[in-house]
Amino acid sequence: MRLTNLQINLVIFLSVILSILLCTLLWDKISVPFSNIVGAKGFLTEINYNPINDTIRYILFISFPLIIFLFLNLTLKKKFLKIKDLFFEKNIESKYKDSSLLLISFIFIVFIILEFLSLNLSNYRLDPLHDGDFLTPAQNYLFTGQFWLSSYTVHGGSDFFYPLFMWKILGTETIGAGRSFIFFLILIVKLSCILLSYQLTKISTLKDSSKILFFTIFAAILISMSHYEVPINYSYFSYRDIFVILFMIFFVELFTLSKIKYLSTVLICLIATISLLFHIDIGFYLNFILFFYIFYLFIIKKYTNILVIFLSLITFWFISISILSFDEFKAFLDHTKSMILSVDLMHGLKYPIPFFSIGEIEYGSRATRGLLLQLTAGLFILNYVFFDEKKIFTTKKIFFVFLFLLSFIMYKNALGRSDTNHLRMSADFPILINCFFILNYFLLIFESKIKLKIKSPKKIYFASSIIFLLFFYIINSENYRINNIVNFNSNFSNYIKLSDENFIDKKTIKLIDYYNKINEENDCVQNFTYDLAMPYLMKKPSCTKYFSSWIASPTIKQEDYINEIIHVKPQYILYKSSGTNFGLTYKVESPDISERLALVNSYILTNYKKHKEFEDYIILEKK
Repeated sequence: MRLTNLQINLVIFLSVILSILLCTLLWDKISVPFSNIVGAKGFLTEINYNPINDTIRYILFISFPLIIFLFLNLTLKKKFLKIKDLFFEKNIESKYKDSSLLLISFIFIVFIILEFLSLNLSNYRLDPLHDGDFLTPAQNYLFTGQFWLSSYTVHGGSDFFYPLFMWKILGTETIGAGRSFIFFLILIVKLSCILLSYQLTKISTLKDSSKILFFTIFAAILISMSHYEVPINYSYFSYRDIFVILFMIFFVELFTLSKIKYLSTVLICLIATISLLFHIDIGFYLNFILFFYIFYLFIIKKYTNILVIFLSLITFWFISISILSFDEFKAFLDHTKSMILSVDLMHGLKYPIPFFSIGEIEYGSRATRGLLLQLTAGLFILNYVFFDEKKIFTTKKIFFVFLFLLSFIMYKNALGRSDTNHLRMSADFPILINCFFILNYFLLIFESKIKLKIKSPKKIYFASSIIFLLFFYIINSENYRINNIVNFNSNFSNYIKLSDENFIDKKTIKLIDYYNKINEENDCVQNFTYDLAMPYLMKKPSCTKYFSSWIASPTIKQEDYINEIIHVKPQYILYKSSGTNFGLTYKVESPDISERLALVNSYILTNYKKHKEFEDYIILEKK
């Protein structure tokens, strides 16, 4: 008996659901033996859990249902697409110019600027850990003229480049001025989202009239995915995503008959280079995509494009090394290698079991939702690439393979640190892909319904867009404050010029005064706590590059840490504080710095004695 199309679709749907259930049941069954060759210590090492488990489980959970979907479509629907056809599709010129779209873009830009000018600059509470992540490295550079040689950072060059740039531009070296880079980067993220929306709108085969509504809704969604939060910014699109968004804006051009294709190629190489210097994880993801793009070019025999990429990368890295110095570059490589090998062991959390963790763990539902968003994004793209008879897009299908590949690997952030914040920020591209396809399919259906009933659909779509913009303004009305807009210059000026004392409590002020008094003859501060901002607040560089002691957990880094202490011979060490140890997770406390860095701690306790217990702090003195 031959199945109807509806029955086939039902079989495929139920099979995918069953495959998801099977992967869920197998989740905890997949277990790789624990290994810790670098000697790092964190929550996962306390329970002898290998972080690779989560990566393997994630790959299975996403890939197995996709394979089932692909296999059943091929066998039941008898539809075949040759891989050769996928790789060698012809580029089609993609142009879209419409005055209505320009008007809507202008309105969005006005909204974004008004929101920026309405910022409530009243967060005067210092976060010693997260503010210290960039304040102390930036100050280390001011004292030493060194970047990676003076600061072993958790994120990469962004921890000193961003605040230094703002301090230079604004002419003041304060906490407010240092924080302000997040405000401006989020502004650029929101503006870039308009351009990304346009790039993805123009390659759609929707009617020009319905593209207006698609662009309006899609741009509004992307803009709403970022927020002006400081110093912790874990929006769906955080300030760190500026490189990914810019990369994708120019990456689209490589799959169309664009007049700026070679320029776009050079620009994505520039972005890939800078992103690796600024953010280790983001840079790795973009260079991973660039590598596979080179492989794709090799298959389709576009050797000139490959040459352009290699020459661009060589040029940009040569310039970077020339500016930074070779010693800085070696320190950057060492830093990057060490963080890649050890960050999951030091900072990782076990990923919650899909579905079964809902209700048991605070962020169990978010963890499950993240996986399902990633899976549905893959199903949308797989269906379009292999089986969709309607040509939704005028560019190559292979572009969407790259888009999903980027979304797929960027979820590593959620696997590496499976808390609420990292789960949220890792859902950015899955949300983008899902919204992208759902909007396109919805408008395609809508087009077919009104095609014969309305003579001037463009007016209907434009009117609908204006109504949506009005709705967008109303639901975001709290973000537009007239008083803040009028007083933005004075508010911003006051914020960046505020003295440090406005951001810290009296207890910390007393500690700083006391420590500076006893440490007056020394030209640096040795901090062994999670309060990373202390060297900055005391207006001295950190005695060693390990200002963020907890990430020096690998054995080789602990040995280097000890050598630096031996060389500098600091008289005093800020040893204990009440600062965060990243909270309680799974009802088990993550190890303190003294446990994370057992070798360094042993050396310190052997050579230093207790000087004073000041409030919540313990200060040690050299014996």
